[in-house]
Amino acid sequence: MNAAVIEGAAMVFSIKTLLIMCGGVFLGVTFGAIPGLTSSIGIAIMLPITFYLDPIPALSLLCAIYVGGAYGGSIAAILFGTPGTPESSTTTFDGYPMTKKGLAKKALSTALYSSAAGNFLSSLLMIVMAVFIAKFALLVGPAEYFAIILFSLVLIATVGSKGSVAKGLASVMIGLFVSFIGADPITATPRFNFGSINLTSNIQLIPVLVGLFVGAEVLKHVSVPFVVQKMSKVENKEQNRITGKDIKRCIPCILTGSVLGSVLGALPALNATVAATLNYTVGKKISKTPEEFGTGCIEGVASAESANNATVGPALVPLLTLGIPGTGTAAIFLGALMMQGVIPGPMIFEEHGSLVYGIFFCLIFSTILLVFIGKAVIHIAQYVLSVPRYIIYPIILLLCCAGAFCSNRRIFDIYILLAFMLLGYLMNNIRIPVLPLIIGFLLGNTMERTFRQTMLISKGSLVIFAKSPIALIFLIVTAIMMVYFVISEIKDKKAQKGSEAEESL
Repeated sequence: MNAAVIEGAAMVFSIKTLLIMCGGVFLGVTFGAIPGLTSSIGIAIMLPITFYLDPIPALSLLCAIYVGGAYGGSIAAILFGTPGTPESSTTTFDGYPMTKKGLAKKALSTALYSSAAGNFLSSLLMIVMAVFIAKFALLVGPAEYFAIILFSLVLIATVGSKGSVAKGLASVMIGLFVSFIGADPITATPRFNFGSINLTSNIQLIPVLVGLFVGAEVLKHVSVPFVVQKMSKVENKEQNRITGKDIKRCIPCILTGSVLGSVLGALPALNATVAATLNYTVGKKISKTPEEFGTGCIEGVASAESANNATVGPALVPLLTLGIPGTGTAAIFLGALMMQGVIPGPMIFEEHGSLVYGIFFCLIFSTILLVFIGKAVIHIAQYVLSVPRYIIYPIILLLCCAGAFCSNRRIFDIYILLAFMLLGYLMNNIRIPVLPLIIGFLLGNTMERTFRQTMLISKGSLVIFAKSPIALIFLIVTAIMMVYFVISEIKDKKAQKGSEAEESL
């Protein structure tokens, strides 16, 4: 273990990797700051580039963009009341009122330091969680692994279904079907290729991920008129300084945010928005001046930003230890690891220990770089946000097509990219969540392989799942969860119809 830690640190602290991280943090902050673009989109755009890099430089770029993007969303939220990312929506409650009072720089600095503190503390907690979960993961065989994957897919489909369990499950099923196209994982026999030579092998990761994450979002926002926004009030330089009293007020909010963000971030399907909203409520309860929340309170900004940034590192824990991505960004990381020949799972600490600790160091050092780069970006933020979308989006689409082509040098991959771009756009329009599709696509082969391995071990008997306590627990919880969400949805629809009937009377 000590050798892996030292080797991981040595790989990270090289001039090449540090420069890549600096560029990644800047790109992440920029992508996060522009409404409509997120760190996930930034990571997806950069994903093809990682194909040509060694594992640590490649992952350091993605980690740096992830860290920078988590903070970047607060910039537009504070300056214009328009969150750059969904995770920063809670930041608008107090960030924008502070801007109206002429305290924009104070709000931005508070968001920056709270983001860095939450990220740093959660990264330390992540290391402890990862080691603990990895020990548990060593007890996992094919039957248990299948049950855990099934549980994760159902959890993501139900929790992330935006009010419709059927839509979430449909999205997962589409993702699973796409993963089945190509070669059988056991016999390597071609299937579902519709007679096309190009589909004989499995559909490649990059066109699917970039099309769904980036292309669909570009199509979604391209029709919205662009308006150059301006800050609402001239800054008061004296009042924009952060005092010792301000720091003292924010510390409890940052500590609770770090803990809540770490716990919620490690759970699949629970995102940073949930953590930020929950910690905002907690911060209001523990504050000595709760009546100031929502009126431009520095504690409100600290509560939201510390919690949503604290989910960054822990979100990678289930991915690294179990091979299960719980968020869209983690799904892209899974794709990046697969491209590097690294399969996350129970044995990753044994087989790629130095790489795992290298990722931990990348997250921690990217957080330190964020403090300096974020401070510089604060001064140019308004100019970055003023760049018209008709300039940004064509460049992004060009990068998407170039990335899809360069991964395998096939024109067919550009067609796949365009197909999934349109699919993602249509799904967004009819409110079918895209994330379950992506997770289903990434985990489909593993799920099928572990199920068939289990059947080979048990000679076709399903009783093997009942004989394994871990598998049985996960399957029972999955069934209970399905029943609970279906019943809850039926009750909600009945209540909604009842309220509509009363209103009509």
